[in-house]
Amino acid sequence: MVELFGEDYDCWEWFQADKEKILRSLTRKKATDGRQLQINRRYNYWNRAKAAAPSKIPTDGLQEIFNLQPLGMFLYLATEIEPNFFVDQIGPHDDLERVLIYTRILVTLCELELPGFHYDMLSKFAACTPLIEHYEELVRKLCTKSFRTMWTDMKRVDCIISHMQTLLLQAQRAGVMDKNGMQILFNIWTHLKNNQNPTIEERPICMEFLHQLHGLFSVDLDVLAEPNPAAELYPSLEELRLWLKQHEDAYLHAPKLTISYISTTQYINSQRLFLRQQFLLPLRELVRALHRKRSLQNVTPLQLAYEEVQIKLNMHFPDAHSSKLLFVDLLAAQRKSAADHDIQLGNSEEESLLKLKTGALLCFSTSYDFDNLILATVAGTDIKQLRRGYIAITIVRQFNIGNIYGKSLIMFETPVYFEPYQKAYIYLTNSNVINFPMSDYIVHGLTRTQPPAYLNHTQPPNVYESQKFVNKLRKMPLNLSQHDAFQSVLNTNFNLIQGPPGTGKTHLSLQLIKTMLEHAKFCAPIVVITYTNDSLDKFLLKLSSFTSSIVRFGCQSRLPEIARFNARADTNMHMINPRLKRLYWMVNLEIKEHFKRLQTLYAAFNDSDKAYTDILATQRLVWNAQEKLNSIRMIFQHYLIVKKNVLAMTTTCAARMNFVFRFLKSRIVIFEEAAEILEAHILPCLTPYTEHVIMIGDHMQLKPYISYIKGLKYSAICQSLFERLIRSNFHVNVLNIQYRMRNTFAELLCPLIYQKLFSHESVYNFPPVRYMTKNLYFLQHQEPETHIYDGFLCNDWETQRVSEIVSHLIDVGGYKGKEVVVLTPYTMQVESIKKRLSKTKHLKDVGITTVDSFQGLEADIVVLSLVRSNTHGNIGFLSEQNRICVAMSRARYGLYIIGNMKILSQKSPTWRDIQNKLRQQNAIGEEFPYKKMM
Repeated sequence: MVELFGEDYDCWEWFQADKEKILRSLTRKKATDGRQLQINRRYNYWNRAKAAAPSKIPTDGLQEIFNLQPLGMFLYLATEIEPNFFVDQIGPHDDLERVLIYTRILVTLCELELPGFHYDMLSKFAACTPLIEHYEELVRKLCTKSFRTMWTDMKRVDCIISHMQTLLLQAQRAGVMDKNGMQILFNIWTHLKNNQNPTIEERPICMEFLHQLHGLFSVDLDVLAEPNPAAELYPSLEELRLWLKQHEDAYLHAPKLTISYISTTQYINSQRLFLRQQFLLPLRELVRALHRKRSLQNVTPLQLAYEEVQIKLNMHFPDAHSSKLLFVDLLAAQRKSAADHDIQLGNSEEESLLKLKTGALLCFSTSYDFDNLILATVAGTDIKQLRRGYIAITIVRQFNIGNIYGKSLIMFETPVYFEPYQKAYIYLTNSNVINFPMSDYIVHGLTRTQPPAYLNHTQPPNVYESQKFVNKLRKMPLNLSQHDAFQSVLNTNFNLIQGPPGTGKTHLSLQLIKTMLEHAKFCAPIVVITYTNDSLDKFLLKLSSFTSSIVRFGCQSRLPEIARFNARADTNMHMINPRLKRLYWMVNLEIKEHFKRLQTLYAAFNDSDKAYTDILATQRLVWNAQEKLNSIRMIFQHYLIVKKNVLAMTTTCAARMNFVFRFLKSRIVIFEEAAEILEAHILPCLTPYTEHVIMIGDHMQLKPYISYIKGLKYSAICQSLFERLIRSNFHVNVLNIQYRMRNTFAELLCPLIYQKLFSHESVYNFPPVRYMTKNLYFLQHQEPETHIYDGFLCNDWETQRVSEIVSHLIDVGGYKGKEVVVLTPYTMQVESIKKRLSKTKHLKDVGITTVDSFQGLEADIVVLSLVRSNTHGNIGFLSEQNRICVAMSRARYGLYIIGNMKILSQKSPTWRDIQNKLRQQNAIGEEFPYKKMM
C-alpha cells in the first residue's frame, strides 16, 4: 500500500527513490559513530590528557558555507555528519572574525524559522557557552570608553548587535537557555545599562536591544501582564485547573489592543497575548461547562466530543508512516463488549468526523475533574480508519499522566481551530524586531507611504510613471474610482482598498496582478491570500484567463477548471536539492528512534518523578521531529513552485507557509477579504523581503471571527489590521460603483452603512424574478425561535416558508437549484433547512449556508431566513451592522427575507431604517408575492 506523505501525494515517489541506499548509508554511519564513541570513551578514560581534540571547520571553510544560499546552507549542514557544525566550532580563544562568520551563519539559519529544526538549532546555540561568552565580552568592550573607536564602520556594529540580539532573544523565547546562559544575558543587559560609550549607546539597534532586555529582566507591571515568552499557545494543566477555581466572567480578562505602540517588542507581545487569549477563552468556558455538567452531552453540538475513548499504539509502528503511529479509538467501549471487533460508526457520526481537520487539537482526560491532561493534534483523517472509529493523532503534551495507554478517557476538540493560531503564535514568538516587516505602518502608525523598492529595478525605472504606461492605463477596463485606486496601488508600498459589495474588488485585483507580471515579472511569485477557499477558487478561475503559472495551496479545489493548479498536481521535480531526500530519511529514523524509546518508557513507567520527566522529554523530541517532517514537506513544495508567477492560498494555509515565502523572497503580497483576517494572521504572511502590500476588503462587511465569549465581539479587538489602519487615518481608496445587485437592494444599505454607493447602469436592466410580483420582499411574522443548545438556534416556521418559496422558484419559476441560495445567520437553521429540502429530490442542489460563509460570493436569487423571534427582544448578532450588510448584499436579481421585523426594528436602528425603506417600496407583509401561472 502506498502511504501518504502528509497532504502531498505526488512527492511520495520522489522520496521513495534510493530509499534503501540512503538507509543503508545512514545505518552504517550510525554503527560507525557508535563504535567510535565507545573507543573515545575507553581512550579518554585511560588517557584523558591525550584525547583527540574535536575537528573544526577552518575559518575559510565557514566563509564558504556562509556564501551558500540559505536553503542550500541549511540542507548542507543538516545532512553533513562530520564534523558536527553545532558542536565545538567556537572555543574561548577563537578570534573575533571566526566568531562573527559563525554567528552570521546561525542567523541565516535562524531566519528560515523552519519548525522543528529551528528549535534544535536554538537549543544547540544555547548550549555553546564559549560563543555566548564571546558575545558578553564583545558587548562589554563596546560599552567601554576606551573602545569608542573600536570600529569606524558603524553599520557593521549595528549588524553585529542585531545578530546577537536575534540569537539570544529567540533562544530565550524558545525556553532553551539554561541558568548560565540567562546569567550571561543578564550581564549583557547590565553592560548596556551602564554603557559609557555614547557612540554605541545612541545607536537605535542598541537602544532596541536594551529595551527588550529591560522588558525581560525588569519587574514592570505591564511586562508581568504579558505572556511568559516561552509559554505555549495551549494551556498547561495548572492553568486549566485554575480556570475551574475562578468564577468571574471571561470577558473581564479580554486582551486590550491599541492603535499605537511604543515599540515593536510591545506590539509583538500584544499580538501574542491576543492570539493566546482568543484561543484559550472559548476552551476555558468549555472546560468549565464540562466540569460543571459532568457530561459531554448538549455542550458541543458542532464539535468532536466522545466519552470512554482510548489511545491505541500501532503495533507495527517500526514499519508505519510517521503519521500513523498513534490512534484514538472512539469505539473502545463498544469493542470491549461486542463480539464483533469490526464494528463501525453510524452514518451521522461518520459525517461529523469527516468535517474534522488535520491539525485540530484534541484534549483528553480521565475525568471531568481534570486531574490530568493529554493534548494531541489530528495527524490524518483516512476515511477507512474513520469508519472503524480510529483517528490518527500526534501527542503534543501530556500532564500528570505517565503511560497513556489502556485508560478510559473523555475527549473533546478545542473550540478554536488550533493549527493557524499555533503557526501564527510561533511566528510571533520567533519574530525579529529589527527587520519586522512593514513596521513603519503596522507598528509605528506612519501614514506617509513610499514607492515599492522594486520599482528601482524595473525596466525602465519607475515604469508606472512613464507616459507610455499612463496612456495604457487610460484604456484599461476600470471606472473612475477603480482607476484612482489602481494608479495609487502601483506607486505606493502599502495600500488599502475598500470595496463595498459588488464594486469590482476582484476585477481590480486581477488587473493589478496582470500589470505587475507584465512590468515587474522579476518580483514573482506574487502571493495572493484570501480568507475562504470558495473565494480563492472564484479568484483563481478568473486569474487563469491570463496566466497559467499558478500554484494553489491548501484544500484541493473543487472546481475542475482550476484543479491543474493544485499544489500536488505539479510533478516538476528536477529542481529539488537531492540532499532533501537524505534529510527526510534521517528525520524518519529520528522519529522512530525517539518513538521506540518512548514506548519503552511507557511500558516501564513506575510512577516516579524521573520516569515522568523522561517521558515528557522524549515526547517533546518526538513532537519536534514530527515538526521537522512538516518543514521538509514545505521545502519540497518550495522547489516545485520556485518558477511560478502566482502563489494562492487561504490565511490558514499561509500561516504554515511563512518560511516558504522567505525561501522565495516574495516581494508582493495581496490580501483579498483583508477586513475579515485577524491582524495576527496577517503578520506571518509578511517577511523581511516584503516590499509591497495590497489589502483589499470592506470593514463594513464581516469583521474577523473571534471567540464567542460575551463582551468580546463588540470591542475594538475584533478589528482587522485593515480597519485599524483606516480608523488611524491611513489613506484608503474607496470603490463606489456597484455592478452586482438591483438598485433597490443597494438603497437598503445607504446612507446608514455606505455614504456613497452608486449603481452602474447595467443593473437597471436585470430581468424580473419569474412568477413573483416583486423582486424584493420581507415576509413578516412573530413565530417563535427554538433553542437547540446554548447559542444554537433554529426556527421551524421559517424552515417551512423557505421550503415553500424555494419550491415555487424552481417548480413554477423554472430556476435551477444552483441559481437559488438560502442564507441564514445560524448553523442549526442551515441544518434544519437542509434536512427539509433534502426530502425533495430536485431541491437537493439548492445552496444552503450561513451568511458568514457566503461573504464575497453572490447568487441570482437569495432567500434569507433570519431566525430570531422571541418575547424578550433578543436579536443576538443580527444587531451587528456588518452582518446585516453582508446578508442584504448577496443577491443579484431577487431577495426574499423571512423574519420578525417587529423585534428587529425595536432593537436595531439599521433594521428600523431598512423597514422604512421596505414600506416605501410596499415590499413587506405577511405573504410572499407569488404570481400564479396563467
